[in-house]
Amino acid sequence: MSIHYPVMNSEVISVLENSARDIFLDCTVGMGGHAALILNKFPESKLIAVDMDEESLEIAKRNMADYRDRVRFINTNFKDLFEAEEIDWDRVSGVLIDPGLSVYQIKSEGRGFSHSEDSKLDMRKDMSKGITAHEIVNTFNEKELSEIFEKYGEIRRADGFAKRIIERRLFEVIDTSLQLKKISEDYFGWRPKRGKTHPASKVFQALRIYVNKELEGISEFVGTLSKKLKKGARIVFLTFHSTEDRIIKNVFKKLKNSGSIKTIRPFPMVPTTEEIEKNNPSRSAKLRAVEIL
Repeated sequence: MSIHYPVMNSEVISVLENSARDIFLDCTVGMGGHAALILNKFPESKLIAVDMDEESLEIAKRNMADYRDRVRFINTNFKDLFEAEEIDWDRVSGVLIDPGLSVYQIKSEGRGFSHSEDSKLDMRKDMSKGITAHEIVNTFNEKELSEIFEKYGEIRRADGFAKRIIERRLFEVIDTSLQLKKISEDYFGWRPKRGKTHPASKVFQALRIYVNKELEGISEFVGTLSKKLKKGARIVFLTFHSTEDRIIKNVFKKLKNSGSIKTIRPFPMVPTTEEIEKNNPSRSAKLRAVEIL
């Protein structure tokens, strides 16, 4: 059994336990870490598990075999859920959205999500469609690359880094994650230092967000979701980078000002020191939770 470490799991449970505990909707179930905890904590509840990554969803099915009678699986992008006829929105009492990558995705051969794994650059969560990171890095022009790195990675000197990629691909095709990592290290003058983030982290983040269109339609999704859910239902959104968190913060602020929701304090919640020590990638997580009025 392989379970992705569920970031801020105690905080997620604490928010959801004050809901009606009827049907929970995990919009990005991954390998089933949070979902399994929810089903175990609330034995009277059911759960709808959603993910656009078919391979992850298959693993989630195996990991949650003990709860099979209480789970329904849907292979789709969560932003398309309103087209799913099988969801009874009047019974959904809690929604979790955690777009972070699972350990399985990071380490999967041929996916190229991580700069610490040597694999071909792809980065698609849905392997059946869409442009790959390989195509972007090897065919996009300097201006297009610079915009991606600046907008989705908040990379300083993004224009210079884009130019370096253009220069490098004149001599070789940038095929693998380690090639892109080496370009990042050389350009940003990387020297390993405790507590310092590797420069390739933001480069890979930017490409992954662009490839999977992660930020497109999030505001619209949350806005529509707030209208679909009944009074008292709760929405939990976990973010892992500032651009995404800013979007969620603003849409919740807008909904609060309209009287549609109330925020659940603290807002945002952040991982404890103990959790960060056990799972260092959780350090960038923020949890924002609201209740429908």
